[in-house]
Amino acid sequence: MRDPFLKRLELLLRKEIILLLKFLFSNKKKSFKKPDDLNSPKILFIRQDRIGDVLVSTPIFMPIKKRYPDSILDIVLSKNNYFVLQNENLIRKKWLYQKNLIKLLKMIFAIRKENYDFAVDLSDNVSVTSSILSILAGAKYKVGLEKENSFIYNISVPLLSRKEIHIVERIAQLLLAFGIDPKQENLRLRYFTSADSDLKVEKFLNEFNLSGKFIIGINISAGTDARFWGIDNFVKLINWITSKYEDFCTFVLYKPSDLARARDICKSTSAILSPITESFDLFAAFIKRTKLLVSPDTAAIHLAAAFNIPCVALYVQSNKSLRIWEPYNVDCEVLVTDVDDLSTIEPEEVIKAVDKIINRIINKIIS
Repeated sequence: MRDPFLKRLELLLRKEIILLLKFLFSNKKKSFKKPDDLNSPKILFIRQDRIGDVLVSTPIFMPIKKRYPDSILDIVLSKNNYFVLQNENLIRKKWLYQKNLIKLLKMIFAIRKENYDFAVDLSDNVSVTSSILSILAGAKYKVGLEKENSFIYNISVPLLSRKEIHIVERIAQLLLAFGIDPKQENLRLRYFTSADSDLKVEKFLNEFNLSGKFIIGINISAGTDARFWGIDNFVKLINWITSKYEDFCTFVLYKPSDLARARDICKSTSAILSPITESFDLFAAFIKRTKLLVSPDTAAIHLAAAFNIPCVALYVQSNKSLRIWEPYNVDCEVLVTDVDDLSTIEPEEVIKAVDKIINRIINKIIS
């Protein structure tokens, strides 16, 4: 667990930097209306944080392209999430933000040469990095959600409740800046796998005679050990699935550092061990071939939502003031613990959730 003192220090420093930015760059122009000269905008999105942050931001791309077919959409990403949009054809250019002064300056100078009409901060919380990038991008308009750093924006839109409203809908509020009503749009998440990854998965499925079968994906990995559900728990779940649904198949997904755990789980069950996924895209391609996903990892859950795959999500929610990032607009069961230990979720709870989802899937097929 992260040191609470370091966390408090980080928050204090962030607050001081934001105050300094406000003193130096406070924007006197404020508007909740879209600019009158909007025609074929050149837009720079800023989303240099994590994988899930990018995925929950993808629903706004299509509505903008649909309203403004000649628009140009570019985005700033980081090494943590650059690969997420590698197959996204609505994005023209992907800028790589790196924590290296020389490389950062080169990127900023190149971005300024593009003469963007808009720099759009996609974050719904205060980010010093996003604030600085928004300022330095040199765009005519800076757009963001109304929050502590909104003094840097020319156009700010209301930030909906972070406790009550799903993150996808909060970010989609940014469409208002472009004269688009998010309530009238399809806000499904977007992710597209490569043909190469699809071919590798198909080869794997054929090898184990899984093509055409009802496959349940069990992803055991997440960002921290606090979000590992436990070997025994996964074993109990998989063995229950095997005993009740004999014709169904399960395979275990994992990050490379969890290979030993995955092997232990498969040794005690009939689950098939997936190969080590050398890329995020291959991991996504495996998820795409499942009929149901069980996962403690939000990125995997968002991929399932993008592919319209039902899922059972296991979450830790230590901060009750923030809504969890549950799967959006897809059939799901969400199990939450309010302590930093996912293993406190009982296997019986997960089994019950999986059974509910499977029955809904079967009933949908029958009807």
